[in-house]
Amino acid sequence: MSQNYEFYLKTDLSSFIGEWIAICNEEIISHGNDAKKVFDEAKRKCPKARPLLTKVPEKETMIF
Repeated sequence: MSQNYEFYLKTDLSSFIGEWIAICNEEIISHGNDAKKVFDEAKRKCPKARPLLTKVPEKETMIF
């Protein structure tokens, strides 16, 4: 999971602002406005792993 989080921190996500994204194996495998649909699609595409599901913030966000 930490590799997916590091990918999330390093990747330009500007084309996904305001959307939910699912990351598996350091790749965005699903995105959209409905978190459940994004997660369900991610589980179909990556059934043996636990995808990272997160919403791309609309404004800059400071992570502590």
